[in-house]
Amino acid sequence: MSGPGGIGALVDPSSVVVIGASERPSIGRSVVENLQLMGYGGAVVPVNPRYESVLGLECRPSIDEVEIEPDVVVFCVGAGRVLETYRRLPEAGAAAAVIFDGGFAEAGPEGRRRQAEIDAINREASIALCGPNCMGLLNPARRSGAYAQLIHDPAQLPGNVALVAQSGSICIGMMSDTRRFGFSVIVSSGNEAAVTTADYIDFLVDDPATRVIATFTETVADPERYVAALDRAAAAGKPVVALKVGRNERTRRAITSHTGGLATGTRVMSEVLRAHGAIEVGGLDELTEVLAVGQGRRWPAGNRVSVVTASGGLAELLLDSAPAAGVELPPLSAADRAAIEAAMGPVSGDGNPLDAWGKGQFMDNFPRALEVLAASSDSDAVVFPNDAFDGQPMGGPGDILAFTRLLAASAEAADKPHFQLNTRPGLMHRDQANALAEAGVATVAGLRQGLEAIARVARFTRWRPTPPLDPIPSLGLVSDLLEAGPRPTVHEHDAKRVLAAYGIAVTAERLVAGPDDLGEAAAEIGFPLAVKAVSDAIAHRSDAGLVITGVTDMDDLERAYRLIVERLAGLGDLGSGAGVLVQEMITDGVEVFAGVSTDETFGPTVSFGLGGTAVELIDDTALRVLPLRTGDAAAMIDEIRAAPLLKGFRSRPPADVEALIGCIEALAGLAWAERDHLAEIDLNPILVRPQGRGCVVADALIVPRPRFREEGGDGDE
Repeated sequence: MSGPGGIGALVDPSSVVVIGASERPSIGRSVVENLQLMGYGGAVVPVNPRYESVLGLECRPSIDEVEIEPDVVVFCVGAGRVLETYRRLPEAGAAAAVIFDGGFAEAGPEGRRRQAEIDAINREASIALCGPNCMGLLNPARRSGAYAQLIHDPAQLPGNVALVAQSGSICIGMMSDTRRFGFSVIVSSGNEAAVTTADYIDFLVDDPATRVIATFTETVADPERYVAALDRAAAAGKPVVALKVGRNERTRRAITSHTGGLATGTRVMSEVLRAHGAIEVGGLDELTEVLAVGQGRRWPAGNRVSVVTASGGLAELLLDSAPAAGVELPPLSAADRAAIEAAMGPVSGDGNPLDAWGKGQFMDNFPRALEVLAASSDSDAVVFPNDAFDGQPMGGPGDILAFTRLLAASAEAADKPHFQLNTRPGLMHRDQANALAEAGVATVAGLRQGLEAIARVARFTRWRPTPPLDPIPSLGLVSDLLEAGPRPTVHEHDAKRVLAAYGIAVTAERLVAGPDDLGEAAAEIGFPLAVKAVSDAIAHRSDAGLVITGVTDMDDLERAYRLIVERLAGLGDLGSGAGVLVQEMITDGVEVFAGVSTDETFGPTVSFGLGGTAVELIDDTALRVLPLRTGDAAAMIDEIRAAPLLKGFRSRPPADVEALIGCIEALAGLAWAERDHLAEIDLNPILVRPQGRGCVVADALIVPRPRFREEGGDGDE
């Protein structure tokens, strides 16, 4: 990553040198022609030994003959010819560069060697590089850029959306439709060998032309800087609308614990975006509609929406669709209902959505309905569903624009946002959308997409950062357990010693050296008991019949012990540390699990859900990225569908949720404190006992980081 000055020169250059500029149709021509079409006011210097001039500009034979220190040097040549000139950029005084061609880190050993040399030059000379393997940049707000595709109508591009996409085709697709919003900056970032998405976000937070930042991301190269940039954007009131793809293409590492199977990259990325105030979307349609909502003069302060329609059927469809979209449709208050009925007669249903057709006098009823809904304290936004399309066969232009004038007048007089909603994606009447935009009214398309977009922006306006919990000092216990040598896992008994030291309640238990120890163990702990094998080599013992529960007397205990020993013997050499554990068996409480996993990009995460052997089959879990923040543990418990089981369900007493919150927070603190040695922790089950009786971990497993699992580990993760 280069410094801010380099990125500034890249995004807003005062001079551009084009290596490989050409008169013939090519990228080398498009870059120069684009600058001329946009009316770029800086210096443009074509470089190509085969031309004396390009598009009327004097051409230099090489960068050595360029008389200025360029802000940006643009490479319109193949990968094999880039290095020859790139090595001379520091001497030329270049602040930034753009490489369009591929053939670098994504293209095998030779490409990686090329990119490594470029990386070294960038670091030494603080050069901000866009790419390689990209389409480049455009800055419509300042009429500058270095973009590979020819612009046919630059006047359509300017707006307040900054787009940063690792895919060039996404940039092309997004720029193909500027009916509702234009762009302040467009970046096709490619391989992100030097300047990353995080760097661009950080720069755009301070860009006065940018109101909303959209990103299309395949990989996050610098997670710490990425989350810091998200935090800066949220604090500045600039939403980052993120579409993350490619999350399921990563090579899956071996999963040892249940938690590791639950905390996928997809879920972790979603949690990072939520925790840092970004707006996640699942597709280009959702991305587009959130950007459209962002064009409104006012943004919704909450997700309560008042809808006025001319159709009872559409009102019913909206009632069906709103909950899944995250939108509330509060019924009309008695006062608002009386005010509307005084003007248009009886209102059907609870009045939201409001069918203002009445007896057919919709044009009379509509403005009165808008007046009441806009003034109501029971909603945060007013939505008018109204399908219209350029060249439609039904309804004349005068009728279409009549609705527009009434909606615009209401929006300009109100202090809450108004939206026009086309119920199907793709519908748009350009004159109508433009007239509404002048009044600060955003037009959204698609019933689901439009309502979801309103709800997402409302969540952004309500989002506030929460501080992390105070860190727990590391006791170094996991590293102590690994001093004697590598361990594939840390078995239950040793894992529980670590948990107990960090204040997490665990079952009473005893390792027995032989059958003579059984009586003393039973007397110490008391029946009923569980008998288990412990071994670092066996992560999931139930599958091998190495857990026997419900032991109620000495005869049962002796039989269980013999059976466990026989089964262990049948498994061959399990190494040192294998043995038999006699353990307290708790018979009351709700079974839940909590666990820690390590994401390859964002590091440790904690998961929570119902416990038991089917935990991976039941998709009912909550997840947070560490360090845990204030209120996270309580929120995780409330998020799962099975939360009512903990609050007292039917005849069951309420469980000790406060103790469970403390357990999750302590687990998260332990995982963060000892994260250099931990890969995974599995607490399953945790028995949450009736209120006031606490919760107890009945089974536990710790998985060390890969370098601590095998002899001769080289430290690679």
